[in-house]
Amino acid sequence: MPPLPLDARPKRIRTRLEASLIRLQAALRRGIQREATDETLYAEWQNRWSGRREELSRRLTAIDSQLDSWAHVDAPRLAVIAEADEPSTDLCDETGFGPFIEID
Repeated sequence: MPPLPLDARPKRIRTRLEASLIRLQAALRRGIQREATDETLYAEWQNRWSGRREELSRRLTAIDSQLDSWAHVDAPRLAVIAEADEPSTDLCDETGFGPFIEID
């Protein structure tokens, strides 16, 4: 007797256990593929940024040297330039600063 074509063969109905195992196996395959993709993307990211490491190091060194040079600059000084004859309840003018302070 010749074999039946695939379409003409009677289909066997899968049990719930078989269907669950097939779904689990498919999910496992998708997870492995996703993990491989993530690892590939991570390796590409590392390669792209490893070349920038020297540039970032030089920039940070330049910023550190600028901050060191600014450490020697004198801080602003505050000075009282006048005293009020009467105590005032309005401590700030329209600029938000008190009227008796000047910054050098």
